[in-house]
Amino acid sequence: MMSSSSTSRLTIPTDYSGSLSAGARAAAERRVTGQAAASPRAAVDSVPVIAGDASVFEWFGGSQMAAGVSVSPDTAMRTAAVWRCVTLISGAIMSLPLNIYRRTADGGRERADDHPYARLLRDEPNDEMSGAQLIELVTMGALLSGNSYGLIRQARNGTITAIDYYHPDDVRPFRSGISIYYRFTNEDGTTEDHEASYVLHFAGPGRQRRRLTAMSPISYHAMSIGVGIATRDYTAGQFERGLLTNDYFHFPNKLTAEQREQFREYVRQRNQGITNAHNPLILAEGGEWKRLTISAKDAQLLELLKYSSIDIARIFGCPPHMIGEVDGTTSWGTGIEQLGIGFVTYTLRPHLVRFQRELNRKLFPSIGNRRSEYFIEFDPDGLMQGDIKSQGEYFRIALGGNQLPGFMTINEVRRLKNLPPIPGGDEVYRPTEQPAAGPGHNGGPPLDDEDDDDQSQAA
Repeated sequence: MMSSSSTSRLTIPTDYSGSLSAGARAAAERRVTGQAAASPRAAVDSVPVIAGDASVFEWFGGSQMAAGVSVSPDTAMRTAAVWRCVTLISGAIMSLPLNIYRRTADGGRERADDHPYARLLRDEPNDEMSGAQLIELVTMGALLSGNSYGLIRQARNGTITAIDYYHPDDVRPFRSGISIYYRFTNEDGTTEDHEASYVLHFAGPGRQRRRLTAMSPISYHAMSIGVGIATRDYTAGQFERGLLTNDYFHFPNKLTAEQREQFREYVRQRNQGITNAHNPLILAEGGEWKRLTISAKDAQLLELLKYSSIDIARIFGCPPHMIGEVDGTTSWGTGIEQLGIGFVTYTLRPHLVRFQRELNRKLFPSIGNRRSEYFIEFDPDGLMQGDIKSQGEYFRIALGGNQLPGFMTINEVRRLKNLPPIPGGDEVYRPTEQPAAGPGHNGGPPLDDEDDDDQSQAA
C-alpha cells in the first residue's frame, strides 16, 4: 500500500506509562466511543529501532538452502504439491461466509448484516480487492510465512474506513519497551509504525523463541520441500539437456583437453532441449555412445516424487487424495459428506478459530470485563453439506420430522437453498402437546364405574 507518511525511527510517547493491555484498552475505548484516534507518531520522543537480530533475514523474504536448492515461500509455491495445499486451504476459507452477529438479551444471536464492518469484510476492505480476496491472501501468507497482516485505517472520528493488506515480507513486528509496534514498508519505500491495536496479525501455530512471529512452515520443513524442488529440477534438467545423466561416450584414443571441450560443445548444440532430443550424433575417431542401464524407476525417482507430495500434504494437514495423490486409500469414511466434515474439522477449523479471534479482539475489543455487543464468525456449514439425499434427511429433521421438535424454520431452509421466503414460514415447528392422563388411566376410552353409575341413577 502506498502512503505519504514516512519514518525511519520508532517513536513512542514520552509520557507513556502502564502496560500493553492499557494501551490496547485505550485504543478500544476510542473506537467504541467514537473519539478520534491519535497518530502513533504524534507528540513523541524518537527512540532508535532495536536492530542487529540475525533472524531479520527471514523477515524480509530470505531463503535457505536445503537438498541443494534454495527454499523460500516463492520457490516452494512452484512445487505442485505446495501450490495445491495452499490454494486448497485458502480457497476453502475464502468461500466461507464471514458474518457479523449481535448478541441478544436472551443469550442468543442474530445476524447483523447492516453493520458498517460487514461491508468491509464482505465487499470492499480497501480500494484494491474484495473481502474474499483479502481472506484468501492473509490465509496464503499464514500458510507460507506463518504470518499475515492487515492495517486498520481510521478516519479522524475513529471510524474504520479500510483494512489494507500487506505482504508478510513488508511487515516487521518488534517491541519497544513494553509496547508492541509494527513497521510497514510501502511500495514507494516509505515506512509506517503502528501500535498493535491497529494491526490485524493473522498468525499460524506456535511462536518463535524471543520473537513476535509464528513459526513458518516453509522454514521448519525446508528439507522436505527442498526434496520436492530438487526432484522437479532434476527431471526438468533431463529434458533441457536432451541426454540422460547416465549416458556416456567412449573413445579408444585419449582426447586432448581441447578435443574434449569441442566434443562437449558439439553434443550440447545437437541435443540440448526437447526439440533436439532425437537428433542423431555423428561420432568420429571410433567413438561409441553408451548408456548405463539405470532407469528412472531403478533410481526411485517416481517413488521420491510420490513421497515428497505426501510429505508436503502432511505438513499442511491436507489429505493426500485432496491434492491429487489417489494411489492410497483414506480412512475418513466414504462419501463427500464425510470427506468434507473431516477436512473442515481437522484442517480448516484451527485456522478459522485463530482468524476469528484476531478479528474480534481488534475490530470488536472488550472494554474491561464487558464484551462487545457484536462478534465475527465464519460459517463452515457450507463445506459440510452432503449429497441431495443427505441434505433432504437433514432438513427433514431440522423442520421437525417424525413429529419431533424442529430447530429451523421453513424460510431458514429456503434461504440456505437461495429460495425466497414464503408467508408463515418463520415459525419453528413444535408438536402439539397432549393433555396429561389422570392417575390410574392409560389414556384409553373412559372406564365404566358401577359406583358412579349408581350415584347418577340415585340423583
